[in-house]
Amino acid sequence: MPYLQLIRPPNLIIVAITQFLIQYLVLVPAFQEVGITSALDLFHFSLLAFSTVLIAAGGYVINDIIDYEIDVINKPERLIINRLISMRAAYLYYGFLTILGFFISLYLAIYIDNLPLLSLYPMAVGLLFCYSKYFKQRVLIGNVVVAIFCAFVAGIIWFAERNTYAQLWESNPESATYLQFILGFYLLFAFIATMFREIVKDMEDVEGDRLYNCRTLPIVYGFKTAKIVAFLFGILLVIFLCFTAWRIFEYGHLYGLLFLIIAILVPVFVVLFLLNKATIASDFKRLSTLTKFIMLSGLLLLFLIA
Repeated sequence: MPYLQLIRPPNLIIVAITQFLIQYLVLVPAFQEVGITSALDLFHFSLLAFSTVLIAAGGYVINDIIDYEIDVINKPERLIINRLISMRAAYLYYGFLTILGFFISLYLAIYIDNLPLLSLYPMAVGLLFCYSKYFKQRVLIGNVVVAIFCAFVAGIIWFAERNTYAQLWESNPESATYLQFILGFYLLFAFIATMFREIVKDMEDVEGDRLYNCRTLPIVYGFKTAKIVAFLFGILLVIFLCFTAWRIFEYGHLYGLLFLIIAILVPVFVVLFLLNKATIASDFKRLSTLTKFIMLSGLLLLFLIA
């Protein structure tokens, strides 16, 4: 189904799984340990995850709409708009996803008496629209927006449960501190790893981006500079992972430490090595795929040490 293809179901499934695992393998057990009930039961948490999925799905649709002419060059084999569905139908689809998500968010904000939660929805939708329309064509700004959204996937759960977390802090500061370490690790890891991957993707898509006057990092400053910036984010990721490894060792999670070294740290070094040799689009595509694996491993580590 073209409408399903347009919203990248595998990516949306990862978003939903990430949120469910964080809620039910990290947050809820910590709350239950001290007899605290989470703000959202299974049904209402499912609605929260669904609204996040709708934000991401709408972001994919509007991105494909705005990037249609660029995608004709960068990835013609994956075109859906004006090949499988019309441009008008794509706009209507985007409007439907956005409005549905808003009403779900409104209901949830009223249900948990947390109206600030509602403000996150239009902010996220607006940010993704501005990313597709303006930011992605500017040096590093678009990359930062995508990285923020990746961190937002986990952060919105922490925000929704912030009152419950405050109760945990009062009841068991030690448990709350460890929970803060786990969630803080994933938010920063998701941001830094996404920044690296987005810069690599800019180098992969440079041909089509240049034809439509996009001012991405490799276009404005060249491949050499783009590689240096990507390498710096890779080194930042290595430093952050080494700090995390030390903290994990302090907490006594030896299996988590071993997993971090083998499944995350070593692949990061491999990616940095291959980055130096990358020259053509297929090389950068391979690096982007490897970075996806690293990000998935980071998610698995989160639950291994929870």
